[in-house]
Amino acid sequence: MASCAINLATGEIEAGQRWRFKEILDKGAAVILQADAAVCGGISEWRRIAQTAASYGVTMCPHWLHELHAHLVASVPNARYVEYFPDDKVLNFRKLLNRQLEAKEGQLLLPQTPGLGFEFDESSIAKFGLNGPQPWAIVR
Repeated sequence: MASCAINLATGEIEAGQRWRFKEILDKGAAVILQADAAVCGGISEWRRIAQTAASYGVTMCPHWLHELHAHLVASVPNARYVEYFPDDKVLNFRKLLNRQLEAKEGQLLLPQTPGLGFEFDESSIAKFGLNGPQPWAIVR
């Protein structure tokens, strides 16, 4: 295997769950994993990937969706940074939420409410969603 003097980060769109990340770790192909819980199989799978990465001495710095990942980074010892977007210019998903994470002095403040600390704003979803009945409005 060829080596590289630059620290590599990868995995932001890896959808193969922990087994694909283990392959990356087994090959020594990254020092930072950017697993995205929205892509890799959810919160539980992200935490399994983080545990596996910790056993290899690899840092987790998740990709995208800081509203989701801030909590995950806070929950594991080998996670370091959250990719944070202060407005909705890059990540317009934020327009659908009823509240945003607050940042103070370079730190994200975790909500003190149950779950991830946000809910979908029904009026925003109606504005940006397709016409007709919405699945999230029917199933409660």
